[in-house]
Amino acid sequence: MLVFEKEVTEWMHPGLYRVEQAGSHRLSADEVVSLVAETLPAGVKVKGVVVDSDPRSTYRVNLSKPKHAALFVDPYTGKVVGKYERLPFFHTMFRLHRWLLDSRPKDGEGIFWGKMIVGISTLMFVLALVSGVMVWWPRNKRILKDSLKLPLRKGRFRFWRGIHVAGGMYVLVLLLVMALTGLTWSFGWFREWFYEFFGTDKRTVYAIHVGSFGGLPTRILWFLGALMGALLPLTGYYLWVRRLLRRRRGNRPEHLDRNHRE
Repeated sequence: MLVFEKEVTEWMHPGLYRVEQAGSHRLSADEVVSLVAETLPAGVKVKGVVVDSDPRSTYRVNLSKPKHAALFVDPYTGKVVGKYERLPFFHTMFRLHRWLLDSRPKDGEGIFWGKMIVGISTLMFVLALVSGVMVWWPRNKRILKDSLKLPLRKGRFRFWRGIHVAGGMYVLVLLLVMALTGLTWSFGWFREWFYEFFGTDKRTVYAIHVGSFGGLPTRILWFLGALMGALLPLTGYYLWVRRLLRRRRGNRPEHLDRNHRE
């Protein structure tokens, strides 16, 4: 859901992001900074200006505080047309994604349980992905080729097993990238190691985590990968429950062995 926050927000508030008609001369970023700086209260400074190539797009002027504060400016008149406010829906989705709707402890005391649970769950997810590949890895190329096919006309069980196995393998790298970059927000020790090992920074890691580095195509790819990641536990539980029910009925269980035979 968060992948498309920008598009949804622009659709909900078009007047903040676009001017009705393009003028003949757009102000420079420095000119806009000077105009906006004159209107800011003491202690608030301009951090930067986001300029879009579209002549009808407004300038986004990022402020030093409060956090994520920004103003939208008409690039032709220098007039402030509004301020950035995160939509309540996406604010809730963000808190759910990061902290399970938990609140940060006051004065930094105590354990931030929501953040901790998300971090531990992400670590377990990484282990599940790696161990799943180890269990699944086929013995030869022929079995590998068959395992990556999605059976559409061989019954419900084979279909969902194909979603779980083949679908999981197709998005494995994407899910590992999302999980490993996401861990940098959960654990300080991991963040320091990650930044030093890969020689990167927070902005780059964020762009990779949400798939924004390649524009809309990579964000759509990240969306599909995350959607498949959400299906993996559901299909896994389905296959597991099905095997339990067959065992209770006294039938021979259906194994998901390396040869993918029933």
